Amino acid sequence: MPLQYGYLRGTFGLPYGGYCIRPQCLEDVVLQADNDHKQMFCVIGRYDEVSEWLDHNQHIALNHSSMQATFTHELIVELYTSSSALSRAIWGLRRINVQLVIRIARTWDRNSDLGSQFHPLLKIIVPSGVSFPEIRSELDCAQSDKLRDATHNKNLLNTVLSRTSSYGTSSAYPKRSSGTLSPSALPAYERRDQLPPSYFE
Repeated sequence: MPLQYGYLRGTFGLPYGGYCIRPQCLEDVVLQADNDHKQMFCVIGRYDEVSEWLDHNQHIALNHSSMQATFTHELIVELYTSSSALSRAIWGLRRINVQLVIRIARTWDRNSDLGSQFHPLLKIIVPSGVSFPEIRSELDCAQSDKLRDATHNKNLLNTVLSRTSSYGTSSAYPKRSSGTLSPSALPAYERRDQLPPSYFE
């Protein structure tokens, strides 16, 4: 299976399955609760390839934009697989096909039942502003069927806070890292009562 990544579509509201829509230019990912096309981001492929992809895109941070009461300030990272427990025991996690899903955390995610019929192999809560390599590091520390709360990791929180503060006042929309001009670098809007000069002046 070739590695795929992008915004997750076609899941009928479920955080697994569906298909990826790859963005034209992969920059800082902002998940939007009020946009059906940008609510979840996923990476699909063999686990070792997914891990390598996360490490390779170390300059990309994940944030979210949500004003709805049912969402929190964190992100949920979930790892799904259709491989059986026997296959995982024989081949190991690194050689099986997985679907990594990143979505905005909801208020009930900390109390969700991991033993339900459809549940992730790994589930982690991370702070908004986390980078892909930081997610990969937390995946390495996670245990199956146990919720890992990475928001208690003080080193990670300090790193994320320091990165977010360097973005300026709008943490939900960080500066792009690809060298393009960020909105915060533009001059402030000035309102003028006089009309601008005509085109030929």
